[in-house]
Amino acid sequence: MLFPINLGGFCSCGCGNRLVGKKRKWHSDECKKHALNLFYIVKGDNAVIRENLANRDGGFCFECGVYDEKWQADHIWPVFKGGGACSLDNFQTLCSACHSEKSFILDRIPDRSYVFATSFNILPSSGNASRAISNRICENIIRDTITVFNTSVG
Repeated sequence: MLFPINLGGFCSCGCGNRLVGKKRKWHSDECKKHALNLFYIVKGDNAVIRENLANRDGGFCFECGVYDEKWQADHIWPVFKGGGACSLDNFQTLCSACHSEKSFILDRIPDRSYVFATSFNILPSSGNASRAISNRICENIIRDTITVFNTSVG
C-alpha cells in the first residue's frame, strides 16, 4: 500500500507530523496534495511526471547538461527490469540525443535478462520478481553508464 491508513497517529505521507483533532490520515492539505502527486507519478501519469521533472530539472539533460526544449523523461532503472511504477527518483531528464543513445544501447540487447548496470544495481534476474520496487530502492539509485555483459562464449 502506497500510503497506509494509520501510522499510530502520524500523517500517512511520511512527514512525521502528529494528527490532531478529527484528522485521520493527512496532517494538512499540503500533505494530501503531495500524496496525490506521488500516486499519479507511481501510476505513470505522463503529464504529472513531466510537470514534476520540469520543475526539478528545468529541461537540462542529466548526462550532458545541455538544455533541450524537447527533453525526454527517462527511467533510470529501465521498465523492463522493474523500473516502472516508481517515484520521481527513478526518472531523469535527458536531451533527445542522450535519450536516443541510451535507447539505442538498450534496444540492441538480445536477452535483456543479462543487463547489468553497475550504478543502477540491476542484477541479472528472470521473470518479473524485480517489478515490486519500493521508493527506498529508487532513492538509492546512483546514475551512471550501462555495462552490458555478453554471456555467450564465442
